[in-house]
Amino acid sequence: MNDQHTTAQELSAQAAALIATGRVQEAQRLFSEAAELEAAALRAVPLERIRTRSVLSLSVASLLYKGNKLDEAERAIFRFLAAGDLDIWADAQLRELLHIVTDEHLLLTSMGRRYSGESMTVSLRGGEIGAGTGPLDLILEKATGMRSLLYRMAELVGKFPLRHHGPPPRELLDLVQARVTEPTAGSYNLEIKLTEPAQQKLFEPTRIPPAEVSERLFSFLDCLISGTLNDLVSLVPQPDYLKALLQLTRNVAPGGKRIREIGLYRKKHDQLQSVYLTAALPSKIREAIPKEKLSTEEQATESGVLRALHLDKNWLMLTKEDGTHVRFYTVHELLDDVVGPMVNRRVVVSGRLMQRGGKKQLLISEIELADEG
Repeated sequence: MNDQHTTAQELSAQAAALIATGRVQEAQRLFSEAAELEAAALRAVPLERIRTRSVLSLSVASLLYKGNKLDEAERAIFRFLAAGDLDIWADAQLRELLHIVTDEHLLLTSMGRRYSGESMTVSLRGGEIGAGTGPLDLILEKATGMRSLLYRMAELVGKFPLRHHGPPPRELLDLVQARVTEPTAGSYNLEIKLTEPAQQKLFEPTRIPPAEVSERLFSFLDCLISGTLNDLVSLVPQPDYLKALLQLTRNVAPGGKRIREIGLYRKKHDQLQSVYLTAALPSKIREAIPKEKLSTEEQATESGVLRALHLDKNWLMLTKEDGTHVRFYTVHELLDDVVGPMVNRRVVVSGRLMQRGGKKQLLISEIELADEG
C-alpha cells in the first residue's frame, strides 16, 4: 500500500479522536478527506492483488459512511459488489454496511433525522428466552415497556408537563428507533438507537439531547437498584414523574418465571455502563411508590383480569375468577402507558373505599400485574 493509504489512516485516527470530544462535523470532514485518499490508493492497486483491493474497497465505503456521505457510500458499495472480484469476507461486510447505509438514508429522507450515536442494548435472559429466540408476546411486551420508559425520561429531560393520556409529542415519537441485534447464548438482544434532527438549529440547543436521555435513564435505574428513596427523590424531584418512572420500570422488570433477568448496556466514553433488572426489583418499587395514607378500614385491594378501560372517563373493568365483571372508578392520574399493556392480563388493584350510591366502592389509585408464576 502507498503513502495515500497511510495518510488516510492518520486522518481517520484524528477524526475518531474528534468524535470522542463531540466535534462531529470536523470529524466527518476528515473522514471524507480520508475516503478520497483511500479511493486514490485503491485505483493504483493492480487487479490481481485481490486481498489489497478488498481491504481498500471496504475502507473507502466505511470512510464515506463515517463522513456522512451516504449517497456516495451507497454508490461505492454497489460499484465494488458489481465488480465481483473481492474476497468473500469483504463482500459480506460490504453487504452488511449497505443495510446500515440504506437504513440511515431512509431515516434522513423520510423523517429528516439521523442516528445520534447514542444507543443502548437490552438483553433478555433466562426462563423462556432462548438463544436469539423467545415468545413473541413476551418480546413485544418488554420492547414496548422499554420504549415507554424512554419516552417518559425524554419528556422529563425536555421539561414537558406529565402526560396522563394520549401519545407522546411527535418529536419524541421520532426519537427512538429499535433494532434487533446479534444475541449471545441464552439471550435475546434489542438495540435501541436514539435519533436527532439532521439539521440542528443555529444558536438553539436541542430540547431533548439523546445523550442526556440515556444518562438520566441509566442513573435512575442504577439508583433504584442500589440507592435509597432519598437518592431517587434527589434525582427525580418531581413526584408525578418519579411515580410514573417507577410504575413503568415495574412493568419492564422480570416477574414470575418467564424471564429471569434484563440487562441494559450503554457505551460511554469507551466504557460500558450496565444495569441489571431482576425479579427482586418489583417489590422494591412497590415500597418506593408514594402511597396515600389510609386506615385499614379505608383501603381495599381487588384482583382479576383487566378486560376493559376508559381512562378518559376514569373507569376500568375486571373479570373475577367466577366470571363476573366488576367496574371500578379510577383516579385521573392513572397513566395510559402504565395500564394499557395490562389489558387481558391478571392484575391487582388497590385504593380508597369511597361512599357512592349508598355503598362503599373502591376508587383505584394503583394497579400492577399479578405474579404470573
